[in-house]
Amino acid sequence: MSKVCYIVGAGEFYGDIAKREGDVVIAADGGYDALVRRGIACDLLIGDMDSIESAPSGVDILRVPVEKDETDTYLCYLEGVRRGFDNFVIIGGVGGREDHTFANYSLLIGAIKDKKRVKLVSEHFDILAISNEKFEIKGYKNHALSVFAFDSDATGVTIEGCKYEASGATLTPSFPLGVSNLVTSDDACVSVEHGALLLMLER
Repeated sequence: MSKVCYIVGAGEFYGDIAKREGDVVIAADGGYDALVRRGIACDLLIGDMDSIESAPSGVDILRVPVEKDETDTYLCYLEGVRRGFDNFVIIGGVGGREDHTFANYSLLIGAIKDKKRVKLVSEHFDILAISNEKFEIKGYKNHALSVFAFDSDATGVTIEGCKYEASGATLTPSFPLGVSNLVTSDDACVSVEHGALLLMLER
């Protein structure tokens, strides 16, 4: 398996960090406190420090201005890219402020266009994006699947191995046609010929 960059935000903490050799854990501002409460060490803390309970010591810190274009989570992603990572897991990236949750959905779409894979972990779902590709769904049999066109129309959408299948369909951001499907096969897959899709896979 390729190495993983874990990014921990200040939202609701769902999922686990199973750090292996070569992996890295980056805290996005208040995500540092979430790691401390769980006894998990981070390799780097990035943020404007506006939501940290106490100033940490003994931790590498990259301080950024409060007024900036990027979110702290997005800056963590950019640092992971700079370090050569292709696979990312964001924990603490949902819940709390809805605007930051939506910003992380946007991050997923932007990352897939950078040829990076980012998984956003929520309470019940693993959320990721695909673009102009086929994605094999492994380990989610008998779990819910929702598929959304996020930034523009997605054409040539095919869904196989699910209760509701599709072939060459078009999904649009204005109509949530792909909500609440069910994975019924170990060989399920979703593909899109043109455009980007947001996938929500029930854990």
